[in-house]
Amino acid sequence: MRITELFAPALLLHALRTALAATLTAGLTRLFNLEQGYWAVFSAILVMQADFGSSIQASWSRLLGTAAGAALGALAATLAEMLLGPGVSALTLAMFAAIFLCAVLAGQSENFRLAGVTAAIVICLHEAGGNAFTLGASRFLEVGLGIVVALCVSLAWPSRARVLLRFGAAKGLEGLEGLAGFLAALMDSRMSGQYDRQRVFHQKDLALRLSLKNRQLLAAARREPGPSGEAETLADLLQTLERMAEHMLGMDHAIENAPPEGFHRHLPGELSELGASVQAVLLVLSNAAAEPRSSRTPRTPRTNAALTGALARLDSALAATGEKLLELRGERVIAGYDLDEVMHFYSFYHSLRETAQEALALAARLGG
Repeated sequence: MRITELFAPALLLHALRTALAATLTAGLTRLFNLEQGYWAVFSAILVMQADFGSSIQASWSRLLGTAAGAALGALAATLAEMLLGPGVSALTLAMFAAIFLCAVLAGQSENFRLAGVTAAIVICLHEAGGNAFTLGASRFLEVGLGIVVALCVSLAWPSRARVLLRFGAAKGLEGLEGLAGFLAALMDSRMSGQYDRQRVFHQKDLALRLSLKNRQLLAAARREPGPSGEAETLADLLQTLERMAEHMLGMDHAIENAPPEGFHRHLPGELSELGASVQAVLLVLSNAAAEPRSSRTPRTPRTNAALTGALARLDSALAATGEKLLELRGERVIAGYDLDEVMHFYSFYHSLRETAQEALALAARLGG
């Protein structure tokens, strides 16, 4: 990891907020004289996330898991002791029953992932001489204290997911360069008749990683309080990027096992130009997103001219490809190919055409 990444402002802010929440929680446990207040500190550290929306989700998960684990641990310890009396047998039975149930719950929902830990702690402390239900209630209150402090720090010193989402959306637009590279790899594989598996896989992996990261940020933003209009606008933008990636995945599926010689050889110039014109639009939009400007600052004349030219080129390529296909249909050229090849070709062509339409819509949405 580079030194600039290690000391990036966002990472430093998260580290400071986490340290502050842990320190405040430790002070409160001393103030309230909590015997095992370190569990509150652990909870504050665990639930503190890089944005408030994710902190809410982590807090709910931690609180629900603790409540379930404390209740099951206390109930199992009490019933086992009633059946077998104090001793190793009761501890063994209680531990087995509680952890089994907690594992079943964890399998149903990620929220119960830490329930087994709480149940085990309650059972072990009860075996040492404490009241099981009192221990369970104390554990729940300690965890709750840590969660409350962490959320208060997040609210007082926010690192909002929507701020991160703006960054993610900007990165998504800059990542159009990656989609352009993915499309170039697909077009070269189809038009050359040689599927470049390594190149295609690399470009596909980059596109899917960015899509997953943006989706996670969007989910965190939607969990935050406040108006949701901004998140929904950004969601629309990110969904457009995802649809473009999905269309390219459809192209990949169509050409991966397609024969090298197919119907596409009858319009190599039109298909190549259509692919190249889509790439040109994506690259212009990517470069425009990387420009250091605010939302109120218009694009430079050079960028506007480049985008206008790329869009005109794409419109012409779409029209030329459509006209060539109509001409080939009129000549009944397609009748010389079997159904499997025809399906491969049209799956590839329609995915490419849909990618082009999404590129046009994205340019229009961004004020192109």
